[in-house]
Amino acid sequence: MKKMDSLMKQQLELSFPSAVEYIIMTLISMVDTFAISSLGSTVISAVGAMASIINFLNLVTKSVQVSNNVLMAREIGKNNIEKIKITTGTAVFLATIFQIICILITIIFSGFLPQIFKVDRICLTYLYIRLIGTIPAAIGTILSGHERTIGKSREIMNIRTLSLILNIVLDYLAVKLNYGVAGVAWATVIIETVNMIMIMCLSKATVTYRIDKNYLKQLAELCKYGIVDRIFDRGGKIILNVILSRLGTFEYAAHVILNQIEDFANDFCYGFGIGITTSIGIALGKNDPKEIEKLRKVINKIIIILAIVAPTIIFIVLITCLPILLKEPEPLLIAYQLVPLVTLYAILMPIRYKYSSITSGMKELKFNAKVSGITNIIKILLAYILCKFFGISGAWVTFSITYIVIILILKTRTDKLYTSGT
Repeated sequence: MKKMDSLMKQQLELSFPSAVEYIIMTLISMVDTFAISSLGSTVISAVGAMASIINFLNLVTKSVQVSNNVLMAREIGKNNIEKIKITTGTAVFLATIFQIICILITIIFSGFLPQIFKVDRICLTYLYIRLIGTIPAAIGTILSGHERTIGKSREIMNIRTLSLILNIVLDYLAVKLNYGVAGVAWATVIIETVNMIMIMCLSKATVTYRIDKNYLKQLAELCKYGIVDRIFDRGGKIILNVILSRLGTFEYAAHVILNQIEDFANDFCYGFGIGITTSIGIALGKNDPKEIEKLRKVINKIIIILAIVAPTIIFIVLITCLPILLKEPEPLLIAYQLVPLVTLYAILMPIRYKYSSITSGMKELKFNAKVSGITNIIKILLAYILCKFFGISGAWVTFSITYIVIILILKTRTDKLYTSGT
């Protein structure tokens, strides 16, 4: 019993700060939306559309981060300290190169984005400025994942909290001084750069910045599946945003706000899941079946609690913040009608990330990619059909249906892996 309590405490100490950190990162984007909300639905839609592009660009970085965490966790289980340092140093270089490629591709095709999303061309102002901050954001993401994995979750959470406070101040000044969308975008770029510098200072003694061919090969092998997974996930969201933007400015503005609030729960669960991935990887590195089984029971208990707490908090946030974020009555009414569907979706999130995190810790990234590809195709087709009949509500019904499908598939896979002793 004491061993179980100890594992519960260790898991919470690893996962909770990580989850809070991801909420803070979402809050930084949310602050941007809040700052420009007074400019009306047209601007909200334009910035929201470009935020989906920025999130898509981050998919490569997150793939490198998860792959690095998986390799690090195995080495921690084996107590190979020097290999941990070199792995992350290699991951930083890989993420930077990938991010530069993504920026160039985005710039080449950016001229078509206003027409694709049916939004004002002011969206390009926001996009071009935000692209500047994607490289520091990528470096900060890899290093923060490294520090969390070696047990410095609280320090990273503190840095992210400071970044959030600075972003609020800079966004306020940008709006107050009438710098508009450009000022808000520059504020975020500044924060991403400052955040990177602080995390680099924190990790200077724990990371060796050089490329190791062996780890580069392992990272690339894992990353390719993670990238495919996230291309389907984020790419699916972009296509859905294109579909939903054609439902009308008011419906799309309501969706943008709801989607960003929902991201609180989504990113909290994703951050918590990274802690689960790390714990599973460490346990497998130790090759201790008994600890893996105890860890499994601990994870199950935590997820049950999250499946109750997450939707409750999201519901409260929705009811409290919607009148503040949506100034016009039309999108506000639409958003209120969607609250039950968003809350239902939030119930499923912790369960979904539980299983995807476990399979990631077991190096099943290829399987995750296949599941993501199939379910995102289903999600796009189903959303398109349901939106024809039910408007924006059809999209949120689709989100819940696809999460249920993902949960059932991943549960079957993890049960099989546990049985086989992987």
